[in-house]
Amino acid sequence: MPGAWAGLGGKEVTQCQQEAEEVTQIMLDNYSKVLDREGKLQDLDSRAEELLDMSTTFSKTSKTLAQKKRWEDKKLRLVLAGVAVGVLVVIILAVALSLSLPGAGTQVSGQAEVRASDPINGSN
Repeated sequence: MPGAWAGLGGKEVTQCQQEAEEVTQIMLDNYSKVLDREGKLQDLDSRAEELLDMSTTFSKTSKTLAQKKRWEDKKLRLVLAGVAVGVLVVIILAVALSLSLPGAGTQVSGQAEVRASDPINGSN
């Protein structure tokens, strides 16, 4: 094949070599960019996995916290209901006791009449 190159001048061969070197340099740059992109994609992938783990943890924590708050709310309602029942029982017992004692209502008015007619107090 020396005859094929014989028709080309030295200038044309040099130009072809220069173009081949430029193409080689472009290919090396492209390969370098591909490697950089691969590293960035691996970083993005690891970040995505971390975010997934964090979201799973957040979901579990929020469910646990919601259950805890519901239980606290139930306990508070039970305590308030117990206090209300206790107050109601005390009121009912007080009313029942005051009605069951004989002359409990007349005792106060009877004492007032005795005091009004008592000669020591300066009345009549």
